[in-house]
Amino acid sequence: MEVQTRGQRIFKFVSMGFLLLVLVALYAPLLVMTSLSFTEDQTSTFPPTDLSLISYEKLLHPDRIELFTIAGEPITDYWGPLQLSLVLGVLTAVVATVLGLSAAVAFRQQFRGRNSLFFVLLLGMIAPGIVVGLGIRLLATAIELEPRWYTTGLLVHVGWTLPFSFVIFMIFLNRFDRQIEEAASMLGATALQVFRHVTLPILRPAVLASLLFGFTLSFDELQRSALALGQDISLPRALVSVTTIRVTPVVYSLGAIIAIASLALVLVYLIMFERDAKKLYVPVAEKDDE
Repeated sequence: MEVQTRGQRIFKFVSMGFLLLVLVALYAPLLVMTSLSFTEDQTSTFPPTDLSLISYEKLLHPDRIELFTIAGEPITDYWGPLQLSLVLGVLTAVVATVLGLSAAVAFRQQFRGRNSLFFVLLLGMIAPGIVVGLGIRLLATAIELEPRWYTTGLLVHVGWTLPFSFVIFMIFLNRFDRQIEEAASMLGATALQVFRHVTLPILRPAVLASLLFGFTLSFDELQRSALALGQDISLPRALVSVTTIRVTPVVYSLGAIIAIASLALVLVYLIMFERDAKKLYVPVAEKDDE
């Protein structure tokens, strides 16, 4: 058994304490928001005193006007914007993953202008969102293209998520043992068969990570969507317009549902990642001490 020194124990204690503070900073607001979603008070004081499910009932039935008794409470149907954000997020994740994987595979080869193209692909990651959205809106106006979620909206979301997908695949491919592909080629497999039966299964954790990252970034996008979506209202735009009037427990209930769904999605990804890791990465048995 390895004995730790005093410095190592102190470093471990400080690291664990810092990790605990980070976890509290991340998840404490979610717990507070979830608890406030069960309050019936107009001021949403914490901790809540009168527990009720009325905010969830308002969220599910925005057409029941008699439920909205708080003065100045906005009556908003969130399900249309939520559906649009879900569809846009899924399409963005799929398109960005396909393009990111294609670009990362192409970058495994040396070609002229490779370094310049690499930085061009990463430009969408650092460009200011409001500037990108304005540029896309001006371009659409110049070519007489109506700004909608399936035209300029999808374009700007893919441009935002593509660099992250590309980086994810580049990280996985840099740790990829190409001798596996060479062995499959020597056994008579075509380039398409090697990619389908060898490369893609090994990259499946990267594909899942890219899909999750792309969907999350698209679902939460506001700056680029403010001008690029046109008359279509995504969920972030709907929340911003509502919270400028008044924040009520209905917003907290929507946030709690999204937070729980997000955590469940991450949990599913971790389970699938762990399952793939056990299948693809078999640990080498340690040799017995002589």
